[in-house]
Amino acid sequence: MIIARFPSRSKTLFTLAALAGALAAGACSDDAAASREAARSRTRGAEDPAASEAESGPSDAVVDAAAGRAVYDPEVIPKVALELDAAAMATLSNADAVAKKTWVHGRLTVGAVTFDDVGVRIKGTSTLRLPPAKPSLKIKLSKWVKGQRLDGLDELTLHNMVSDPTCLAERLSYHVFRAMGLPASRANTAELSINGESYGIVANVETPNKRFLARAFGGRARTLYEINWGGGWLPGGDVTFEVDVADPTAAPGTAPDLERLFATVAAARDETLLADLKPRLDTTEWLRHSAAEAVTGHEDGYAYGRWGSHNYFLAGDVDGRFALIPWSTDLSLSDSDGVANAAEPLASTVLARCKRSACWDAYLTEVKAALSVYESLDLVALAHRWHDRIDPLVRADPKREPDIEIYDAATAALFAWLAARPSVIREQLGL
Repeated sequence: MIIARFPSRSKTLFTLAALAGALAAGACSDDAAASREAARSRTRGAEDPAASEAESGPSDAVVDAAAGRAVYDPEVIPKVALELDAAAMATLSNADAVAKKTWVHGRLTVGAVTFDDVGVRIKGTSTLRLPPAKPSLKIKLSKWVKGQRLDGLDELTLHNMVSDPTCLAERLSYHVFRAMGLPASRANTAELSINGESYGIVANVETPNKRFLARAFGGRARTLYEINWGGGWLPGGDVTFEVDVADPTAAPGTAPDLERLFATVAAARDETLLADLKPRLDTTEWLRHSAAEAVTGHEDGYAYGRWGSHNYFLAGDVDGRFALIPWSTDLSLSDSDGVANAAEPLASTVLARCKRSACWDAYLTEVKAALSVYESLDLVALAHRWHDRIDPLVRADPKREPDIEIYDAATAALFAWLAARPSVIREQLGL
């Protein structure tokens, strides 16, 4: 099944310089991740059912190197305020399938910057919450007024973190992926209010879209597909996906480069898997992405999904080669649903085929490198620092679902998990 997204976005780009001062007085950084991602970019050279065509490739997206740094500064907790009229609130509070996909008008303030008219939509499946509970939201600045940008961005994604009682797992996991030189969202924690009422804290996560592609991949980026289910990548298989950034040369709703990947996977032999896949898949990044999922215990993603292979993006370049982008990492960094086993990739994925050949040796090499990076990050200290900053807000959060006892226990378990994970991985893989 193919579900096509057809967003329509402006190609105008400008940066609201006032935001940097409004959000943070100090320099913005993300430890080692920013420099690694910048180096990677140099070397590699949404939904809108009413729109008529998918967002075209990102070749025209000129992205300032500083775009989004103030919004996602890890040392800052931005304040995000929405003002919505009664009709908009009624739509966002409606569980009807059509209402959940409907964009409403709203007024947005982030720090000292205000936009009088932006698009707002509810999001989520198992994490779906409707006001007056804490919702996850998508906000399109240029939905109704084309060309509006916030620190160079035209879209915000806010996650309610109801699956993560620590309120840290998602942003910590993305931090690890980026530190490993992989394309992944930037993120921090934000305070959300709606019509003057506090909705507590949310994860402020960079949206994978056209501008994300241009930032992470440079001028070689072309397409982006959100994979809802399926990691076998076979023609006629179980892969369901949404077209987020379409091939500008393809017919609307089609994905010819993705189809070529599927055909290549079908023709590949296990004994020569890496060589056979290389024309359509950045095999080094594919293995590194899988290693990062193993190290972070991402049990709701591509390689080790406990409920199937999903929650990731495939980004295609001008040569038709793909790389993976992680998504929905809120269930990572935890053994609450059992210990994620790095030696047992999901049987339906191409990574499971990798285990049957010399490809697995290449994978183990990437796991070793991932562990080296992981251990260099001092994640326990980082988690303590970020926890200390958000802890008063968590305790005061009027929309918080887990009680404080669960929050405290989960946070203590997170610190222990981060410290123990490298030894667990080495034991699982015999490293």
